[in-house]
Amino acid sequence: MTHTADSVWTMTGKQQLQALAKPFPQSLIERAPGGFGDYVKWSVKVEKLLATVGAFDWHIVREITDPDGTITGCVGRLTVEVDGRTVTVEGAGDVERPDIMRSNGTRLKHAESDAIGRAATKLGLGLHLWSQDRYRLDRALDRNEAGDE
Repeated sequence: MTHTADSVWTMTGKQQLQALAKPFPQSLIERAPGGFGDYVKWSVKVEKLLATVGAFDWHIVREITDPDGTITGCVGRLTVEVDGRTVTVEGAGDVERPDIMRSNGTRLKHAESDAIGRAATKLGLGLHLWSQDRYRLDRALDRNEAGDE
């Protein structure tokens, strides 16, 4: 299903949740540099959020720091309207190798990218990357929608 700005406002029933749960195409999935699993860039996740639910609220709830003040992570809060229901989820993000980054600003940017991705996963977006071959949410939602008609 392709989503345009106009289609966001005309989705009914569980269409937005179904769209969020739909796996990303293989062409957008990359192998993590450290070798741990596959991922989709944060910008691609944000594009899908915007295309599916429209504007959303996001803010950093808390920065996580080492005793010396070095930012090593953050917790963010994402609020969206999905299929007529306002939903708020939180996600924690970390900074891989904070010692090689020059500033807390850069570290926070990396942690925020990770945090919004984790929060969005709680809405089904990108969840297939974690569940891998056990992923069933998209098919379960399709069956539920068919049963509702």
